[in-house]
Amino acid sequence: MGENTISRRNFLAGLGATGALAAAGALAGCAPQAPNGAASSKDGGAQASWRDKPNMPTDIVETLEADLVVIGAGNGGLVAATTAAQNGAKVIVLEKGGAVQAAREAIGALNSALEPDHREDVPTLLNHANQTQSGDANMLMYKTWAEQSGEMIEWMKETLEPKGMLFPFEWHCPDDPHAYYPAMCYNPCLGEYNPDGPNYGAYAHLEVMSEVLNELGGQIMFLTPANMLVQDESGKVTGVIAESKDKGTIQINASKGIVMCTGGYGANDEMLQDLCPGNSNWCVLRDSINEEGDGIRMALWAGAELEAGGGCMIWNRGIMFDDTEFDGSYSGGDIFLPGSQPFLHVNANGERFMNEDQCYPMSYAGGANQPGHFSWIVWDGSYWEDIQKFDTCGCSRLAPAPSGTAFNADVYDCEAITKEHLDSFWLEPRIESGALKKCDTLDELAKAMKFDADQTAAFKATIERYNKLAEAGEDTDFGKPAYRLSAVDQPPFYAARIAGELLVTIHGVITNTDSQPLRKDGSVIEGLYVCGNDQGGFYPHNYPSNFTGINAGRTATFARIAAKHALGVA
Repeated sequence: MGENTISRRNFLAGLGATGALAAAGALAGCAPQAPNGAASSKDGGAQASWRDKPNMPTDIVETLEADLVVIGAGNGGLVAATTAAQNGAKVIVLEKGGAVQAAREAIGALNSALEPDHREDVPTLLNHANQTQSGDANMLMYKTWAEQSGEMIEWMKETLEPKGMLFPFEWHCPDDPHAYYPAMCYNPCLGEYNPDGPNYGAYAHLEVMSEVLNELGGQIMFLTPANMLVQDESGKVTGVIAESKDKGTIQINASKGIVMCTGGYGANDEMLQDLCPGNSNWCVLRDSINEEGDGIRMALWAGAELEAGGGCMIWNRGIMFDDTEFDGSYSGGDIFLPGSQPFLHVNANGERFMNEDQCYPMSYAGGANQPGHFSWIVWDGSYWEDIQKFDTCGCSRLAPAPSGTAFNADVYDCEAITKEHLDSFWLEPRIESGALKKCDTLDELAKAMKFDADQTAAFKATIERYNKLAEAGEDTDFGKPAYRLSAVDQPPFYAARIAGELLVTIHGVITNTDSQPLRKDGSVIEGLYVCGNDQGGFYPHNYPSNFTGINAGRTATFARIAAKHALGVA
């Protein structure tokens, strides 16, 4: 690693839990805030709509030449750039932020030669995924990822292993025939991998990849947001206009193509309200910082079509304070990893309303549709035993996997997962802040939840009913699996208001399986490729988060496909 590389452990060292979690927006692929790249004004003062294409600038101070220009130095952009540089291309990467974007901890790849003992049936996966999308996801896109992601992860290991990156594989899943957790998750770590945690070398593979790119002659221009694409008379994309902090407006011509990987529009309030109102309104946290829809806007201005839908990846981890309100700012709450555990949920009237064993965004949606647009998560003093029994997977895991195959470290600070860590890092700071209620009796808990007499009676009746279901080992009300039922009968008792944490937007530009965007008539926009959260086809409505690592995996897979197609290499 280079001298300027900052390890995640050092990054979080010295911060209290709240400070560390505020910094953990890096999990969404965030970097330090860059100058706002919102749509420019056309009329001398009034702000234009994000849909309005700006005029071509006339004050270009410098023109550069490249084979391939990649917009965005993140999970997709660096894969595309490194792939192209390895094939001899002159590559320039434009990055809006001041640093390489933070890597995801999990990369989803199917049926690779790295793990020959773990094979997943692709049609089963495709059909399961399509059910989460009301049947209108692009199965050709899923099939392409499923068939080519193995080659992507093999390439990534071959490229980064000489730099010290390891690629441990997570395959543990609950012993439940109804649970669907495909074996597909790689968790890159630098230097060493401890299956029991801690793993301070996690989240490093993009920094390492940027070093490889630099050694191959690739160039990353930081604090240089792209503003619009250059097209010739046929509509082919031939270059990009960008704003250099040091030089001003520049143009970069790309003889082989432009690869767009800017991360969606999760930080653009106008686009959120226009494209997915209601989907994200009940979030009290937002991890997107630089992801202001730049790539999607530029692609649409070039003639591309945006897929129908309007999906966001929303975690059920937004803990609310007593004074937190849904004011449209996507702020006012705190990150709370235990919010993703399938404990009992009740609404503002004290009533249970769902099977709590849901994927993150489905659980969030269930609460968002209740009075007040949130839910109370409730548990008791036996929570550690319950969490071990729940045996959740992916980044919600709070207890070590029995087999030791999972990433058994807290995804927010990479420390080993233990009850002591859970208490000190997650529970105690939120009890102190007042966001998490802890009481010796259910009556005291109901009072802390500000329930009136009727709500308290309903709440206590709900608890009594839920405890009977747990004792019987069968949820005849909502069908939650028996091993994820947990009685609330041992003091102390806990409750917290849970709303959404907006991670990223997940619907985007319609492309073919080579990542080329399509016009409304189905024709290809030559010279342009769109990947990652700018690319549609995968999640027009919701995120199938029981596919651990799928978004980072599909982003890297299609970015590699794009680079190879642009260069005409196999």
